[in-house]
Amino acid sequence: MPAGGNALGSLMINRLREAGIATHLLARARAEREAGRYPEAALLYEEVLRLRPDDARLRIQCGHMRKEAGHLAQASDHYHAAQQALPDDGDLALQLGHFHKTAGRIDEAARSYRRALDLKPGWDVPAGELARLHEAGWRDGAGADAAPAVEAAAPAGDPIDTAAARLRDAAGSASLVPGLAPRDPENLFHEHHEEIDVRRLGRREHGFWGNARTLRGVEAIRGFCVAKVPVLEMQVLLNGMTIHRASLSGGFELAFEINKPRIRKYVFNAWYDFGQFAPGRYALELRFRDAESGIRSFHDTVLIAEPLADDGFLPESDALITISEPNVAALEEKIRHAPSMVRAASRQLFRRPPRSILVQRTDQLGDMVASVAPMRRLREIFPEARFVGLLTAANADLARTLGLFEEVIVIDFPDDPLERRRLMPLDVQEALRRQLEPYRFDVAIDLAQASVSRELLLLSGAPFLYGVGGGDWPWLTAEFGLNTHDRPNGLDMIPHSAKTLALVETLGALVDPGHRIIRRDDLSRDLLLEHGIAPDDRYVLLHMGARVAFSRWPHYVALAERLLRDTDLKIVMMTEDPAIRAGLPAGFTASNRIIFLDKRLSFDTFDAFVSFATVLVGNDSGPKHLASLRGTNVVTLHTARINWSEWGQERVGKIISRKVPCAGCAIFHDAEECGKDFSCIRDITPDEVFEALLPYVDTAGSANAGYRA
Repeated sequence: MPAGGNALGSLMINRLREAGIATHLLARARAEREAGRYPEAALLYEEVLRLRPDDARLRIQCGHMRKEAGHLAQASDHYHAAQQALPDDGDLALQLGHFHKTAGRIDEAARSYRRALDLKPGWDVPAGELARLHEAGWRDGAGADAAPAVEAAAPAGDPIDTAAARLRDAAGSASLVPGLAPRDPENLFHEHHEEIDVRRLGRREHGFWGNARTLRGVEAIRGFCVAKVPVLEMQVLLNGMTIHRASLSGGFELAFEINKPRIRKYVFNAWYDFGQFAPGRYALELRFRDAESGIRSFHDTVLIAEPLADDGFLPESDALITISEPNVAALEEKIRHAPSMVRAASRQLFRRPPRSILVQRTDQLGDMVASVAPMRRLREIFPEARFVGLLTAANADLARTLGLFEEVIVIDFPDDPLERRRLMPLDVQEALRRQLEPYRFDVAIDLAQASVSRELLLLSGAPFLYGVGGGDWPWLTAEFGLNTHDRPNGLDMIPHSAKTLALVETLGALVDPGHRIIRRDDLSRDLLLEHGIAPDDRYVLLHMGARVAFSRWPHYVALAERLLRDTDLKIVMMTEDPAIRAGLPAGFTASNRIIFLDKRLSFDTFDAFVSFATVLVGNDSGPKHLASLRGTNVVTLHTARINWSEWGQERVGKIISRKVPCAGCAIFHDAEECGKDFSCIRDITPDEVFEALLPYVDTAGSANAGYRA
């Protein structure tokens, strides 16, 4: 055989051998692929590819296996090599789209799917893939030739997404506030569980044992039980001894209970004088007995402390009861028959100007630099006060050069490397407390934004403690909070000095809220003529309405009868409740001195009634605030649900309220939770209101005499 023939034969034999090897490897590769062993399949396909380097379809298969195995870099090499060999292959374009989607490269996936559609117009597979990208929320940035977005289907049962899907401007819906939108009633109702909800039991105060419920003198134990069986009685036990029994009212329906007859609310509001017990720590149990003799209990550890004494800096709180009575029935009787509190509306944060103020800056030099302008402003707010600085060695020398303090006290308050916070041992605390005690501070202020030094305020002995809030410090008299937001990283955007100055300016606003009387020069008494008020008539305006129904005083008719009998004023009774007219005594409105208005007036007419009144008597509602703005004398009848000192009118008139242990309940929607039939407003007597307004009635002039000029 010729030499050339031998060579050709050898080549053919090698090719046949390689073909056989390739066929064998392909069979093994397919078997591994079918078994889901993609790394092994990839290696076998790549062995075949070395035997068939120009087989683009085989290279695609290698890409598939590397993709499934998670080897995305190798898969990318295979796919792009195949793309160079098959640039116009629609199937390959589709596979590249799948690969890019798996790799998280959505833009490239979309381009590949669009390329597949260009190569095979009308092909539903790449069109469907593009639609699913848009349904998933992806926004196509490819330009004018991008596939149109497909409206996303709202998840079943999601009312927010369902509502958003109906909006025409999908992009604009992102700037709306779903939390303000009405909810489907089905999402409001649910099944309630049995529970004991204690809404009032002392006040958390800071002591040696931490923040604990503290009971001082006369207190209210208020709350409710949610139960399937009627709850009849509550027992109060201290250290296992029963000290009080009280019945519960109810059962009341639960507003959002899906099956109202199944479970009910039973309310308790017990008033008790804990001044009979020695100060100390006690185990307290509230034990409830139901109609089937079942027992359920609430347990807590409480502190009993001495009743608070008025030292000139306590607010005139309606929750501060000074009556002492061991007999529970007699205690309630005394509270309900005690005189109402009649206070001048004009009030100040401090009943006397602070004379001695402690300022803490127990950190670093930079913190003191940031506090220079705030400290100067503080001295402007309290020009007569003596300022003492509680500082660290790091900032004391600078403070002395600035003349900010009459005296500087330097303390050692280092960062502990183990606990990573500033610490002070108990013996050092006691020494500091004794050092500060002779100063008799009226106010102590912590200028630090960080929380590490806030509890040092407790060592000052000052009755008024002030600093940045946000921590578990219920003992702060007032707390400040201001945070600006760098949206990318969540940190503050303003200088530390600005925040410290804002803290001081807020205290300045507490000292002088800036309320001023604003009268209207364009308001005429002629607006009142059609309602029976002549130019020279003096009248009392009884505004009987209030948005919160149970805060309405129920004795306006009795007050009007007293005014008819004992004064010569006209009486304007104003309400938006037409049912009140039907309840008036027979012939009551026949008097030409009674003007009864039970329809909505224009604002100008209403403003005229308020502005030209000799005195306005009203509930805790908007008209009393408008009257104070206009300078009209006001007598407000204020429930104890919120503080009279917070929401009473300012500058003019008087505020009448009652002291009750449960003052500050903040009940708004669920009136049944009071448990005392809102005695805090119902027990204000007509005679007390008459006596409070009498000085304004008997005075020839008036605070708003400028209107009559």
